[in-house]
Amino acid sequence: MTDSQKNIRLTARVGYEPHFSWSYLKPQYWGIWLGIFFLLLLALIPFRLRDKIAGKLGVWIGRKAKKQRKRAQTNLQLCFPNWTEQQREQVIDKMFAVVGQVMFGIGEIAIRSKKHLQKRSEFIGIEHIQKAKAEGYNIILMVPHGWAIDASGIILHTHGMPMTSMYNPHRNPLVDWLWTITRQRFGGKMHARQNGIKPFLNYVRKGEMGYYLPDEDFGAEQSVFVDFFATYKATLPGLNKMAKLAKAVVIPMFPRYNAESGKYEMEIHPAMVLSDDPEQSARAMNEEIESFVTPTPEQYVWILQLLRTRKDGEDLYD
Repeated sequence: MTDSQKNIRLTARVGYEPHFSWSYLKPQYWGIWLGIFFLLLLALIPFRLRDKIAGKLGVWIGRKAKKQRKRAQTNLQLCFPNWTEQQREQVIDKMFAVVGQVMFGIGEIAIRSKKHLQKRSEFIGIEHIQKAKAEGYNIILMVPHGWAIDASGIILHTHGMPMTSMYNPHRNPLVDWLWTITRQRFGGKMHARQNGIKPFLNYVRKGEMGYYLPDEDFGAEQSVFVDFFATYKATLPGLNKMAKLAKAVVIPMFPRYNAESGKYEMEIHPAMVLSDDPEQSARAMNEEIESFVTPTPEQYVWILQLLRTRKDGEDLYD
């Protein structure tokens, strides 16, 4: 078994918790440490200069990343069939510019102060969270996959709103450990998805806000097929049950990175009214995603296999 296979097996096991190991100092990890050093240097330069460079580099990389670009093209063609090819390509270029800007800003999120990060952020609709808290509700934030999703979660921590979330561990244990301690630097707790949903819900019941990502495709057995933009999507149906178990309201939030203002924006909608019907609940989630993404589609992670599970078994990404 190769080192890569061992790492994948390690981070996939139930009960997994990321931790430091002296083995991370071995030569095989030196390239990662060099990359971390580079990101930390970028954290200290003016963000407008960094964004300008990162945006151009992101577009260039996006045109070389054939596999990821193909996925984005497939997703956009199905979700927005009325767009021209030129419109889709423009959105994909803009998306990769956002990718570069967010990725080059990781060091800033990892080491800069609370005060600095708060200056770099803006809330749109924070009163919906404040209202739910004032009324004594626990909160699950329903957060679609925007590129700024991790940065926004960390910034929320700086405002005294610690988060708990589930995640898929990175196959490289050093990257997984570093990114987990970054995510948890101001409070909150990350739970490996392999450990199930129970630890996540327990923390929500204790008063931490749940950070729930609703738009991954987990296959037909766990999902229902409901409308998603102009197509359909295998969508997890259990949000209403999660809310009941955690005694929580579900508040939609979408993270963006606005390079023009130089701020991480968090748009927050009123608490959802969820039906007991699984399909209606799943469709309500997708409607929220559509309302967030349509005005700024470049902020969404279109390179995911969002539409992997089809009713006829077709592989759209082959």
